[in-house]
Amino acid sequence: MPGAGAGERERRFWVDAASVVACAAIYLLAELVLAPRVMLSAGVLLVGGLVLWRFAPADRRVDPHRIAVPYLLTVIAFLVHVYEEYRAFVLGFPSVLDPVVDLDLDTLVSHAAFLSPVVWLAAAVMFLRRWTAGYYLACVFLFGMMFMEPTHYIAPFLDGGSWHYVGGAWTALLPAVLGWYTFLRLRRETMHATRVGA
Repeated sequence: MPGAGAGERERRFWVDAASVVACAAIYLLAELVLAPRVMLSAGVLLVGGLVLWRFAPADRRVDPHRIAVPYLLTVIAFLVHVYEEYRAFVLGFPSVLDPVVDLDLDTLVSHAAFLSPVVWLAAAVMFLRRWTAGYYLACVFLFGMMFMEPTHYIAPFLDGGSWHYVGGAWTALLPAVLGWYTFLRLRRETMHATRVGA
């Protein structure tokens, strides 16, 4: 029955939409509890991820194994980058967020070294299970890598007018480049899935 297929697609759409909204709400709640100073950053990530998700696997089920390795390499690069940010903070260097928010060590560790890695790794588990929310959270992560990590090279100019080192500046390029590569790979896999009717 043709109507049954359309009804199933509509039901799946609403289930997928509800799972994405639930993931976004849980992420924001966790940020509110653990790192309220960076709530604006989390909101930008969620909206940016929604935009990227629209251009990648919005309603397609790509083979998650085709993107898992580049995605996880990007997460590893992010963790290396977070370690540099942490060391720079402990050593007294300015933070990339200094022009925007008064960052403290608790916020840095809670957000960048705990909550974010848990969410980004959970995204990998979810998209490997072919859950739509996993693809969405992967796009949230990739948006952060592609567009927010390069701010390590812009932020110093906002704080003093000339370039100077801020925590994470030496390693920000690696997750940014890997983020772009992974997103373009995801986009290519989405287009392939569309062509073959997956």
